Amino acid sequence: MPYLNISHFTDPTPLRLLDAAYILVLLPLLLVIKVPMLLYMLSVFLILFLKKEARITTLIWTALWGLLALFLSMYGAFNFSGLSRLKIFIELLIYLLIIAVTLQRMTREINIYLSLSPILLLALSLFFFHSIGMLIYVIFEIFMLLWLLLAHRMQGTWRENLRMTGMLYVISLPWVVILFVIFPRISFEHASYGFREDVITTTGHDGKMYLDNKAELVLSDRIVMEVSFADALPPSHQLYFRGTVLYNNHADHWEPLPINIRKVKHLSIDKIGKLTSYKIALYPTKKEWLYMLDIPAEAPRGATIDADFVTTLKKPINEPLHYQGTSALEYSYGGRLESIVKRAALHYPHRQNPQSQKVAEQIKERYDTPKERATAIMRLFKKQNLTYTLKPDPLDLNNSVDSFLFEKRKGYCVHFASSFVLMARMVGIPARIVTGYKANLANSVENYIVIKERDAHAWAELYIDKRWVRYETTAFASSIEDSSSTTEQAQQQRAQKAMFPRVNLYLMYMKYQVESWILEYSHFRQLQLLNELRKNPLFVYKMIALFIALLLISYALFRYFHRAVCEDLLLCTIAPLMQRLDHEGYRREERETMHKFLIRVASIHIFSKELLDIDRGYEQIRYADDDSKASLDALGESIKIFLRKSK
Repeated sequence: MPYLNISHFTDPTPLRLLDAAYILVLLPLLLVIKVPMLLYMLSVFLILFLKKEARITTLIWTALWGLLALFLSMYGAFNFSGLSRLKIFIELLIYLLIIAVTLQRMTREINIYLSLSPILLLALSLFFFHSIGMLIYVIFEIFMLLWLLLAHRMQGTWRENLRMTGMLYVISLPWVVILFVIFPRISFEHASYGFREDVITTTGHDGKMYLDNKAELVLSDRIVMEVSFADALPPSHQLYFRGTVLYNNHADHWEPLPINIRKVKHLSIDKIGKLTSYKIALYPTKKEWLYMLDIPAEAPRGATIDADFVTTLKKPINEPLHYQGTSALEYSYGGRLESIVKRAALHYPHRQNPQSQKVAEQIKERYDTPKERATAIMRLFKKQNLTYTLKPDPLDLNNSVDSFLFEKRKGYCVHFASSFVLMARMVGIPARIVTGYKANLANSVENYIVIKERDAHAWAELYIDKRWVRYETTAFASSIEDSSSTTEQAQQQRAQKAMFPRVNLYLMYMKYQVESWILEYSHFRQLQLLNELRKNPLFVYKMIALFIALLLISYALFRYFHRAVCEDLLLCTIAPLMQRLDHEGYRREERETMHKFLIRVASIHIFSKELLDIDRGYEQIRYADDDSKASLDALGESIKIFLRKSK
């Protein structure tokens, strides 16, 4: 093993600077590089640490080991199962680059390829990460790479190199912003370009609605999606995000119609209010549904809307997805129902729920129109003194409506919606269940709102006068029981989470804006920005003011880094005097001490007394070790007097 000394760490040779650069760019890639390639990199590190020079045989065996590690790392990936072709190609490029770099590094010779490789690895790493944390690391990474480059070129102290790096960095800020706006990030048809984050989350929404023990609501604060509106936030009663529409009742659960029926366009919108535009960041769900506000006017790119206005993609969502939405929050839609759809919307188990069916027969005899019958069902629900609770007792699934309305009288959205729809069918009104999310305004700030798992919701739609009408069935509850958590520990945890809810919400809002306008800045976003600049003069003024502020901040930071660094307080204190004397033609000779210089100048200067006072103060501090603040202040005052008199 070679002998190590302190010079290995304090002497920044070009090879060591390159090693530091490679460590910086490879750190995030360690999270995605496969184990065989990691073992290869470890073996190369050991070779570099133990050997001074690599022979040709060592290079050949290392190259063969690298190719084997590449094969083992990529084996099985070329079937493209669950991966994009672009991602596999980029991963292959990284492995080949690592092999080439390590072989060149083992020769201990620097060429232009070895010098440029850290930048190439940095660029390739951006394909695998999609998070603000990675964005911050990349900013830090670029700063450090610039510092290492200047350390190699300037041959100065680490502090001087750091100051110069800071100066160049802040000078570039305004131009980086301009280039960022002019050149949007590239987007690919089948693979995201830029930062990626393979965090997969799941939600309780799977296209069905359960009434048994699977019906327990997911009381999680996990974020499902983040939504920002182009204008003001809509009122609470319009914040319904449509997921799936359910027709078929199977005692313990509800299901949608078969896909071939849902494709039939049997509905039309004949009354529509002002369209509302919004942007959604949907986190991975492993499902194909896109959640849109009721009701969507058009499908986002790559999605389709069926006859029930359910929006879906062809593939499950396995990565964060950003999309635009346009919806009509005030609308009327319907039309003639296809016979197969009408039969499904009227079907109910005739041999079950005898008590509910008896009440339904009474309603049918008393009221003639669907609207009157629906109102009668609403009165029935309110009369039963139902309780909304997140921890209801199990229902009798063979008689779920009777069990809910006349026995348990406790439940949440699932039980309210299911019982209401079945009662509507019993009185001859086609009805269905809609599942999705109902946003909570408590999780909003400005025009931004967060949708959590606990916001999952179900409501009813009844077909009245050839129009589908939404009914918020939980509004029929007479009381609310907060049974979301009964243990003392859970209550304490909930209280701790609620300590700073608004602060956390504002942080999420900032995170969302960064993700929307930086991580997801594409050609589409650029067109949005240009369109806003063209239509809104106030927005133009804001952008100009923002750019001027950025210039001022950049200039202030430049001045800060450009200031003289004072390592010797005494020399810094006397520096103004030396500048004045130099301006007057008195220059200190090469080996002349400060004392001799001041005495020589005092012998011919008109203000000799003041110079002698300065000399005594200087000598006292320098050689009598009297470097107290009072002594330095006294010397500074003497220098100010001299400067004032010698103007």
